[in-house]
Amino acid sequence: MRIVVLRGILSLACLLTAKSVQAEDRHFVLIFGSQSQPKRLRNTHTWATFVRAVGEGEDPSNWTIYHHTISWLPRSLDVRVWNPFPEPGMNLDLYQTLDFVATKEERVTLWGPFLFPADVYERSLEIYRLAESGIPRYRAISTRANMLVSDCIHAVAAVDPIFGRNHYPLIRIGNPASRYMAREIMYRSTAYRGVDQAQYDNSWLITRLGLDRSSITVVPPQCIPARRCLFCLQPE
Repeated sequence: MRIVVLRGILSLACLLTAKSVQAEDRHFVLIFGSQSQPKRLRNTHTWATFVRAVGEGEDPSNWTIYHHTISWLPRSLDVRVWNPFPEPGMNLDLYQTLDFVATKEERVTLWGPFLFPADVYERSLEIYRLAESGIPRYRAISTRANMLVSDCIHAVAAVDPIFGRNHYPLIRIGNPASRYMAREIMYRSTAYRGVDQAQYDNSWLITRLGLDRSSITVVPPQCIPARRCLFCLQPE
């Protein structure tokens, strides 16, 4: 009887210990925009990198990270702005994208990193897998209704769980489109999640992803102004 009781106590102790050291995870998103100088429509791009960090303790900078990127481009890598016909597309990873825009002499800006809800992160995985499947096609100016024909902006906007692609008209191209997405994240974090992004310093992710070795202009959450009116359709 004593042995049974002792085994029960040990099992309970192991269970409690396992729960106390159970790894936790956090999710983040980095929004990128690039454009040439002077700005040419064919030399603009919007993409996003989504990160899951897993570990223990209060400081996540040493946690294990997993990341994926939605960076939708034509398979030819020749962006033909006025081409009316969809063509085969491809999804580049973060570093392939940086190399690509560098060949176009586009300057890169990063907004974030932002804390990101786990459920929206899971949605980003679904869109990423769709992009990686080879099924969607690319068109530089796409409609907002057809998920299987997309430009770079609408590919990222599809992750939006509230408005989806329909909230992102193509009056904003390049940096303005990416900046608008960043403002949406800032606004909704506070309005719907009670999270003030400006209170968090997630800059350690820039180093972990090796982005500090690239010529990237970083706009942290603390420097992002409030979102403009939802119904304002003036380009920025």
